[in-house]
Amino acid sequence: VAGPYQFSHMAEYQAVIAVGNALFPFKRKVDYSAVPWCTFTDPEVARVGLTEDEARAKFKDIKVYRSPYSGNDRAVTDIEEKGLAKVITDKKGYILGAHIVGANAGEIIHEYVLAKASKLKIGNLSSAIHIYPTLAQVVKRS
Repeated sequence: VAGPYQFSHMAEYQAVIAVGNALFPFKRKVDYSAVPWCTFTDPEVARVGLTEDEARAKFKDIKVYRSPYSGNDRAVTDIEEKGLAKVITDKKGYILGAHIVGANAGEIIHEYVLAKASKLKIGNLSSAIHIYPTLAQVVKRS
């Protein structure tokens, strides 16, 4: 693993790009703007992109949205209601960072990873249909 992130998933990502660059004429660069992190503790802690402090320092005018697990029916019925999803956007709604603390955070964060990598706005996530009742609805409600 090379670069700023010493994760197994980054090693795979970098290897695919390195092999592709060695074999094909179309060169790609590594993009570190949407690297997911997860600490597999209880509760899990996952993130992608900037923290609230980093976003505020870089963009000044940001918005922060929070969605507590306690407002999610699946979390409440499965006794997993301690948790929170937080999303940081710029003033136009583009996702700068997302953080989840709670059950299955490492699974749920991928929706934010895709949105950040694809340069989607927070409204794109909240307008998408999410299966009820699932923990993924914390994304919709953020």
